[in-house]
Amino acid sequence: MLTSPIRTILFALILLVTAIVSMDAQTSANYALREINNLSYYEDDSLDSDLTQVNLIIPEGVKNPPVFMWIGGGAWAYVDRHREMDLCRAMAKQGILMVSVGHRLSPKLLGETKVYEGVKHPAHVTDLAHAFRWVYDHADEYGYSTENIFVGGFSSGSHLSAMLASNGEFLKAVGLSTDDINAIVPVGGGFDIPHYRQSLIEEDSSYLENHINPVFGETEEEQIAASPMTFIYDFNTPMLLISESDTYQYNVLFEKALSELGRKNYQVLNCHNETHNSLWTKLSKDEDCIYRDYIVAYIRSMTTKSDAEN
Repeated sequence: MLTSPIRTILFALILLVTAIVSMDAQTSANYALREINNLSYYEDDSLDSDLTQVNLIIPEGVKNPPVFMWIGGGAWAYVDRHREMDLCRAMAKQGILMVSVGHRLSPKLLGETKVYEGVKHPAHVTDLAHAFRWVYDHADEYGYSTENIFVGGFSSGSHLSAMLASNGEFLKAVGLSTDDINAIVPVGGGFDIPHYRQSLIEEDSSYLENHINPVFGETEEEQIAASPMTFIYDFNTPMLLISESDTYQYNVLFEKALSELGRKNYQVLNCHNETHNSLWTKLSKDEDCIYRDYIVAYIRSMTTKSDAEN
């Protein structure tokens, strides 16, 4: 088996070629977009709010486009689906129907703004399971196939996309399974919460009370239960795993565990020249972004061709 650095380099080269081909065929079209915002995915009025809604960005003239449910980052407490719209529009212009999804938030205890009310795990993933159910149920209405639904996210959204795909209980609760996810694209996230906790408190011990405990719970058991790594034996969803210099250590840990289990349905892209902030900025703001093209090329390579006719 190829070592991780060699696999990463080879994949990057292959994906670069694929991205160039994809850009020639797709980005030159620069599809016009139709946006539908603030669609609620909960029928339960007690959980329905402006947080538990999705924004759709639909490329016009694309028959049965692949669908990418995108979960923004923000430490599980500052996530804003509207802030992700630049990234979603850029990808939708390449022929992918984008769903920018929100979820309930944990208390805001970092920075200047303090909000002490909020939810903790597993509320975030419960919301996303319902959002995925909504996306699945509205395929006919918006003209896509349930065979080609992808899930991804940045930072906390990366963790949540992996959590949705690894612990099948969340989708089972809404009548679906992890098999209904075509593939996931976690970008710049962490997958072992006890390891993530230790890394942060070595930097600043206040992270424990101001971040980790309010989001995941105070006990070791709660934090283990909030870790995709805990469910890795059941994790079989194809994946494009992306990191940058700040989150590389978390990806390596997850990749090593998958490799030791003999998993081969994942691919890795480590953007060593980028920081956490610079990667998100380039994905969202740059007119031309090779990392974004990588993601588009991966989604296209994983799309069921009989169902996606562009």
